[in-house]
Parts: sequence; C-alpha cells; structure tokens
Amino acid sequence: MKAFLKLGLIFGAAMVTAAACSANDGVVGQTSATGGGAGTIGTGGGGDMDASSCGSCLGNSYMSCESGSPTAIPCPESCTPGKGCTTCSPLGTICVGNEVHACSDGQAGALVKACDVSAGQVCNQGACVSACEKAESDPSNIGCEFWAADLDMADLPTNPAATEWGLVIANASQTAADVTIELNEANPGEPVQTKVVWQGKVEPDNLAPVSMPTRELDCGAFPNDHDAPGTCLSSRAFRVSSNQPVVVYQFNNLVHGFSTDASLLIPTTSLGTKYRVIGWPAAHSYPSPGAFVERAYVTIVGTKEKTHVTVYPYWRIRGNAPIAATKPGGLIDVDLGPFDVLNLETDDATFDECFQDQTPPYCADLTSTVVVSDKPVAVFSGTEASGVGVPYDAPKYPGFDDSDPSTGCCLQHLEEQLFPMESIGKDFVITRSPVRSTLSYEEPDILRFVGAAEEATVTTNLPAPYDSFTIKPGEVKETWTQDDVVVSSDKPILIGQFLVAQGYVQGVPKGDPSFTIFPPVEQAQQNYVFLSPNGWKENWVVISAEVGTSFTIDGTTPSCETRHSGDLKGKTYESHRCKIPAGVHRLVGDKPINITVYGYADADTYSFAGGAA
Repeated sequence: MKAFLKLGLIFGAAMVTAAACSANDGVVGQTSATGGGAGTIGTGGGGDMDASSCGSCLGNSYMSCESGSPTAIPCPESCTPGKGCTTCSPLGTICVGNEVHACSDGQAGALVKACDVSAGQVCNQGACVSACEKAESDPSNIGCEFWAADLDMADLPTNPAATEWGLVIANASQTAADVTIELNEANPGEPVQTKVVWQGKVEPDNLAPVSMPTRELDCGAFPNDHDAPGTCLSSRAFRVSSNQPVVVYQFNNLVHGFSTDASLLIPTTSLGTKYRVIGWPAAHSYPSPGAFVERAYVTIVGTKEKTHVTVYPYWRIRGNAPIAATKPGGLIDVDLGPFDVLNLETDDATFDECFQDQTPPYCADLTSTVVVSDKPVAVFSGTEASGVGVPYDAPKYPGFDDSDPSTGCCLQHLEEQLFPMESIGKDFVITRSPVRSTLSYEEPDILRFVGAAEEATVTTNLPAPYDSFTIKPGEVKETWTQDDVVVSSDKPILIGQFLVAQGYVQGVPKGDPSFTIFPPVEQAQQNYVFLSPNGWKENWVVISAEVGTSFTIDGTTPSCETRHSGDLKGKTYESHRCKIPAGVHRLVGDKPINITVYGYADADTYSFAGGAA
C-alpha cells in the first residue's frame, strides 16, 4: 500500500471537514442552521413541531409556514420572531460603519456609541473592539502576530544561503502600525529570552521592508555548512508583533541575486493543528560525483508553551539528535514552545529510487506528510534547491534540444507557508503565470493536486484525464497547463503551482522555478497592499476576478492582458496580467479578487499569493 494511503488514515473519521478562513461571518452567539438549506420540521429539520411554531426562530433559522407546514429557513445574519431574517437580533446591537447602533425592529436604530478610531477602535459584531481583536474574530492572512524563519537554502557551490533574506510588512488600514520583531536567545526547553531585532512604524497604505539576521535552521557547525545535518531542533524563529493588523510577506532572498522565493505569512490567529504537506522534490537528492546532495524539508514553528507535535513523514527523514532517523509513515514526536523550530530534512536517496519512482510524490519529496499538534503551529514546506522541467507530454519550444547541457538550467530554492486543514477550500481559479517566452511559444506551468483529509471528486476545465478525477487523502496528481484552470471539488484539496526553469523558456533567459499555493475563491479580498522589490527585470500582478469586476492599481485603471479563465459555481471568471514597476502598490476591486505576485530576472523568480480572507 502506498504511504499516502496509510497517512490518510491519520486524520480519521473524526476530522471535521475543513472550512474557509472566512466562514465565521455571523454574530457571536448565533448558531447556524444545519443541512445548508430549508428543512421541514419533523422531517429532519429540527424535531416535531406544529403550526404554533410558525413565525418563531429556532437558533438562527426562521420558521416559515408558507408551504403549509413549519419549514426552517436559515438566516445569513439574524432571525427576528414574527419578521423573519433580519440584519440584527432584537435587543442586540449592530455596526453601521464604526458606530454601534441599537437593533430596532430587525434593523439599525438609535446610535449607542461611536468607536474611537483615533485609539484604533473599530466596530465589529455590534461592539467597539481593537482592530487586533477584530482580526482575531475573522481569521485571514491579516493579523497582529506572525512567525517567520530563515528557511534552509543550498550552501554550495554558489552559496545562496549566505544571501540576505527579509520580511515585508504591509499596512492596509487607516491607522499607523507599531511593529516589533523579536528572536529568542534561549535553547529549546529553556525559559524564553527575547531580544528585539527591529522596531518601526508602518504608516497607513504603506509597507516596510526589513532585512533580517541570518539564523540557519540546519544545525550546521558554522554558517553555510554544507555538511550540516539538516534535521535540527532549535529555537531560531522570529516573532512579528503589531498593535494594528498587518500583512507580512517573507522573501528569501530579499534582494534579487539567485535562488529566490517568497511566502505569504499566516498570523497566529489563523494557524491550525492539522496540516497536509504540499511541496516538490529536492534536486541532487542522491550522492554522485561532482554534485552536492540537496534536501527537501518541512519546518514547524511552535507558537504556544508545551505544544505537542506529531509528524508522519512521506519520505525518509535524516536523523540528528534528539530526532531519530525516521522511515516513511513513521512517527516523530516533539514538544515545542514559542520560537522553537523543528526542521525535518530528507535523507539521501539512491539513484535507483529516483529513477524507478515515476509517479509523484517522487524521491526526496515530503509532499503528503502529515503534521498534527495539540496547539496551533506554523508549518513551512520547501527545498534547498529544486529543478522544475517541462513534462514529456507537454509542448517544448521550437528547436528545443534535450541534449544541450544547458537544458534544465537552473535550480531554485522553493518555499511556502502552508495553510492549515481548517482553511483549505474546494473551489479555485488557478491563473497561469505571466508568459516569459518572447516569441509565439508559451511555457507551461506545472500543477500539483494533493488530497487532504477525505477522498475528493474533482472537476476542472483541463483536458482529459484531468477534467474529472478522484483523489485520495495524501494522493498526488500532477499535470501541466498553458492556460488558466478552474477547479471544483466536493471535498477540500490543496493545489500548488510550480514555474518551470528558465532553460525551458524560449528567447531571452528569464525566471526560474517558483512555488505558490493557491487559496480558494471564497478567500478573495477587495483590498491589497504589496511590494514589488527592486532589482528585477519584470514585476507582475495577476488578478483573478468575476467578469465585470473593476479594479485599480495605485488609484488608476491599469493596462493589462486579459484572458478567459472559465465558469465556476454559476460565475464566469477572467484573469488580468498587469506589468508593474518596482515599489509599493495598492490594489482595490469593487468585488473580491484573488491576486498572485511574480518577479522575473536572470535565473531567478519570486511568487506569492497576495492574501487569503
């Protein structure tokens, strides 16, 4: 039996089906109707009730008798007896902008209180709260505490691990944010001894790039030690704290050199306790003359005291005390505290393993690994270096020569912070990357689908056999596309986009492998602030939106290339590829949109999802 089938049992029947981050839209204390639709009372809708229940509220459902018998109608906001679904509950309060109003006859009535905006207050669920409290009650990628890590990169021969990495802190609110970044000087298991490494103010509609100190996670004897064990238990994470909600992106490298990638960081309030890993195999995964072994890894960061973490790896894990060498499907148990980092790296593969394993996950690939904890943790997936090629059945550019030694150049560090099982989705629009080839050829993107906790039936607008398929928990399906793809699944799944190396691009060399996990359409937002770093040949933002959506970049309507994406749940989507200059950008839509940001240079690429509500 494949290891992924065994690992799929870890989540078990008790695993609650994952919901989108934005599912908590109701008022605190209200309950949602079960079943997702109207139900007749006495026939599965809530128990035996007669006509006397007509016009009453059962939880957050209105008991309608228009059909001749009591029927539960789920209310999107509130239920008022005798009136039906209303915007607020009797005797309750409701927000009107940043004001608290009494609920009168099911709608906003008299002013109760104006929230003190100058003190950072906002109105949320009928009360004045701090902006951080609001962010905590509505989990997304916007928050007030984040965890970052100097993820492992190749040490030799060009030594990208020695290059500068950093964070970009964006403030899309109307209040300045005071931000502090700290590290821990103590060892795992010892009392935390924090040290401030950066403090600053991020003004509204602005951002701050922060160069971060090197804190390698591979237990090397010295910086850039290629013989480092890789697997390592340390306390080398960084905590980012803010008094106002912000968005944080991690760049490694911060400045274009080579082997760059980027991650959208997830705030502590949106972290989870169950993760399924999606990633890519490491390059040079077995010892060979003239080549250094590179490794894939899963990096787990503790956020709370006495957090117990269990990992079930898909591939062999290299041992390094106190972490024992572990076989696929084995078990790794560790207790973590705040700032603690469990970095697990793949053990050496063999030539035979890599060339016999022709279906994903491949050798030195930790995709399908399961991480379970009893308190929220941050989980990253990455590689020291990876190559991404064009599959044998995908079109190559005219004159492509497999015998050319430069074909396949170059390798690239890959990284992403993983979304927890609680916040992955079922419906996606996967926008293809901005085309790098300069003539008529369009290099493909590689897509990976990974089953999450339950067997899923997936439909797409891809050609057969990927137009409709089933995928088991931990199973991986891989294909390529030159177009946008719409995806609908009956159970939550993970989807990753991987850009091919510049050796597969026609014309002027540009870009390299990069890794992006796409959030579902229901996590789209209307407002983004993001950075396109200096030093790149090209910077792009790709926007996914319903047809007819208007948007601006930096207050103006941009000139973009538009493509049809497809139809999803009765809506038609299109994508817009917009070339942008380096610098800070604000993107605003009149409807929710998803964005992905890219940068291209010689043998280098970064990419990241702009956000997830």
